[in-house]
Amino acid sequence: MNPRKFLDFRPFLGVAFVAAALSLTACQKKDQGPLVLAQVDQSTLTLDELRESFPAEYEKVLPREQYLDLIQRWINDEAVYQQALRRKFEEDPELMRKLDRLRRRVIIEEFLSREIAASSAVEPDEGSMTRYYENHKSEFLRKVPEYRYLHIRVATLREALALRSKLNANNFAALAAKNSLDSGLDLSALPFRKPTEIPACLHDVLAANPGWMSNPVSCPDGVYLVRLQDRLEAGTALPFSEVRETISAQLVMQHKERMRETKVNQFKEGAAISLNIEQIPGQEGGPDALPAPGETTDTGSLEERLAPGE
Repeated sequence: MNPRKFLDFRPFLGVAFVAAALSLTACQKKDQGPLVLAQVDQSTLTLDELRESFPAEYEKVLPREQYLDLIQRWINDEAVYQQALRRKFEEDPELMRKLDRLRRRVIIEEFLSREIAASSAVEPDEGSMTRYYENHKSEFLRKVPEYRYLHIRVATLREALALRSKLNANNFAALAAKNSLDSGLDLSALPFRKPTEIPACLHDVLAANPGWMSNPVSCPDGVYLVRLQDRLEAGTALPFSEVRETISAQLVMQHKERMRETKVNQFKEGAAISLNIEQIPGQEGGPDALPAPGETTDTGSLEERLAPGE
């Protein structure tokens, strides 16, 4: 959003106004009531209502322009909403049916969400995460090659040429620790790097095999000598340590899905469920076909095929 255009459209929502509103809220007296940030006719937007539109932890990092954008969106929406009310659009029969379906879906999802949240949270243990990793390694593969290399960075080409004449596979690390401008690097814990993480001037390493040593390479920050230590090809498995958090989140999600299914089945047990099979439309045949009239039907599995909310 362009702040200048916004200020032209609503002068009372200038940057100074929003800044004052946000900074003075903490010391506001309780009897002053809610702080109003914007108004369209008789409708108002308070600071508390604005904060409800994003997670609380975002408040400290959101820039002022983002607040202005949220307020502008509320103004736009409120102007349209009020126009719709003036025309009594909320009484439109088709709209009312849609609202009923939306209300039903919101109630279902919010109720299930709270029921699941009320159950004891389960954090995956190390054993279950390790087993998941071993059973799903094909899901955790490198998409691009990764490279681990040592380098020596010096200030001049003359220094680099002098060092290059001394280098071999056995002394590269020692000479790097002694002579490189980056000698503070932990040579025992070199990271694997993706191609996008390697400076363009060092891209010769992408075509090299482990053990390769470069000639002096000029880069913007100095002259480099490089030795490729290891290369991991695309399609090889990522280590557990790199995907641990992803696996943890996946297992938590699976647990919530199981809890949801358990809750749904629990509520179904106390309900009288029936299906008028003969009147259900759809083509016969195929793996998802409904059973013929008179056949035994698993109402639970059939219900899952029906569109939610219908």
